[in-house]
Amino acid sequence: MSDEAAMIAFAVKWRHWNGGPDEDIWVTFGITPENYFHRLRGLLTKHRWNQLEPHILEQLVRICDERLDTVDIAAAAGRRDRARYASSAHPLSRLSA
Repeated sequence: MSDEAAMIAFAVKWRHWNGGPDEDIWVTFGITPENYFHRLRGLLTKHRWNQLEPHILEQLVRICDERLDTVDIAAAAGRRDRARYASSAHPLSRLSA
């Protein structure tokens, strides 16, 4: 089975559970969940994967979008937190001085 086929099979298997656990993605493919969902999203737009039932294809695309939105939100929150802690007005910033 190709890597692409394995990614699609994994996605179909885990679609009822929001795409699968991050740990299983890492162990199975050796990539971060963010990378997996980016690659999967790209695969789902290729013609050969349009063989999937339309409702399954739509479900997988939605899961990718949701999981990637979650990653983007978490990354943005992390940047905000780091900026806040780096601010000289924040009490914790004095600990590093």
